Amino acid sequence: MRLLGRYFRVQTGRGWMAAGIVAVFLCSILGWGMQCWPGLPSRGISDSTADSEFDSERAALDLQAFVGPGEPRVAGTPEAAAGRGRVVGLLTTAGLSVDRQPMRIERRAGGVDLENLLVRVPGRTTGPAQVLVVAHTDSAPGAPGASDDGAGVAAALGIARALLVDPPQHDVLILLTDGEERGLLGAQAFAANMTQSPLTASLRAVVNMDARGAAGPAFIFETGPQTAWLADLMAERVNTPRTNSLMGVVYGAMPNGTDFTVFLQAGMTGFNIAFIGDVAAYHTPLDTVERQSKYSREHMGRTGLALVRALDERLPAGEIPTARAVFGDVLGQFIVRWPEQWTLVMVIASALTVAVVAAWNAVRSAGMRRSEPGAVKRSRAPGKGAAQVLLAVFVQLCVVAGIGWGFQLAAQSAGLTMATAGPRLQVLNALLLVAAMAVAIGVGAWLARRRIDPWSALLGAWVPWWALAGTAAVLAPAASFLFVVPVVTLALATGASVIAGRLVGPVGPVGHRSPDVRPVAFMGLLGAVVILVPMEPAFVDALGFQFGWLNGVRAALLGVTLVPLVVAAWQRESAVAAIDLQEPH
Repeated sequence: MRLLGRYFRVQTGRGWMAAGIVAVFLCSILGWGMQCWPGLPSRGISDSTADSEFDSERAALDLQAFVGPGEPRVAGTPEAAAGRGRVVGLLTTAGLSVDRQPMRIERRAGGVDLENLLVRVPGRTTGPAQVLVVAHTDSAPGAPGASDDGAGVAAALGIARALLVDPPQHDVLILLTDGEERGLLGAQAFAANMTQSPLTASLRAVVNMDARGAAGPAFIFETGPQTAWLADLMAERVNTPRTNSLMGVVYGAMPNGTDFTVFLQAGMTGFNIAFIGDVAAYHTPLDTVERQSKYSREHMGRTGLALVRALDERLPAGEIPTARAVFGDVLGQFIVRWPEQWTLVMVIASALTVAVVAAWNAVRSAGMRRSEPGAVKRSRAPGKGAAQVLLAVFVQLCVVAGIGWGFQLAAQSAGLTMATAGPRLQVLNALLLVAAMAVAIGVGAWLARRRIDPWSALLGAWVPWWALAGTAAVLAPAASFLFVVPVVTLALATGASVIAGRLVGPVGPVGHRSPDVRPVAFMGLLGAVVILVPMEPAFVDALGFQFGWLNGVRAALLGVTLVPLVVAAWQRESAVAAIDLQEPH
């Protein structure tokens, strides 16, 4: 019976650690599901305010009709003209008139004949249009362009059909540009002449739809500069939003652009939407209707329609508020956001909260009398213990980053590129996460054997997160979302536990209330997992393994949040063993 009791207590002590590991892999599965079936499950915004009018079946038919025989629609070719003709036929059948805007663009390599298509969807009230919906009709050489940008064209047609059924408050313009793949030529020509026409002079906001692949969620990956106001619109109106202010920072630093870039430079605001999964189809003959995910196409159309309606109804008469915000979605169900200027304060406050409580409880734990059960050995001094943990997790980060770099070399030697690997890169990333968890368990066990107090372990393990959050808060607050939410979650869990009196109660023999770091450590881990893990498929879609060390660092950051749970579980097992030695046989 004594052995059975000890076994039960040891297993209970490991429960928080096991729960943390399970949370990591359950969230990984959920993240993969969100990648394969974006838009599901829905959080059920009412039909009157959301995107229920978008007809996904009709959009699929529009896509098939537009792509036609699947010939590349390179700007300036008869195939591109035939594709535009099919679009004009679809719009005319829907009851819309099309303004065909031919132009000739002179370039060093010679002139190219282009044609933009402009459609006005009438609103309920008179007045000029303020919202523009954009997609491009041309494709890259050799690519049928079903996703890039047939999906955007089909979504634009679906939005136009929905607006005809339930008209917007004001006119909405649909612009299908030409020559996007040749250097955003059609968008540039339209923007240059926009103020010269009464129809387009009042345009203030744009929703652009594009693709870099054939699957995955329709990310709102870029917005106008008025991020606080725009984030509020997304939070209130978009069903199953997928967005993150970090994406805009990263994309803004890249040399390429979309038609949205042109309109931003023209002083407009709005949203840029794209899906980036299955990058093997991007600009290749694989970009076919059959390969495109219907879930991605539907998610793009519904997201685009919700944003168009929100802009149409909410654009202020005067200037849009210029405040900026940090924002991001949580499991595609809702958006968390806060003003940029709060970011550094949030990081510092979270660090101080956890540091004070951790130091207090570590000191109390270190002062336990030797005569008490489970206190056969004193823990190391809290400051020294936290420093040792920090050194250990730094080594852990380096080791897992090295494993990621090794995976990169292995993928390169096997010829696995983003265009040829398919889901194998995602599998490789999952194996890297497993390796990071295994290294974290080993590091935690080693620290526990060195009698590191669990509160010191918590403090030292989270230093990399605070360092990254603080750096981002100073240099680029919009890029801080992935780091700030977990550290604030950890601080809130710490504060809640203190208020409940659970962590500052009297320290005594086992069986009395004593400081327990495990619930706090678990909540911190859960905050990191829920925010970072669902983004991993998107990171792999965007970057593959060309920076394998970066994949390793991301996995290692998740791993370090497990270390305090391992230390606490290991030391609890040691304490139970010490108690059993003192129990009478």
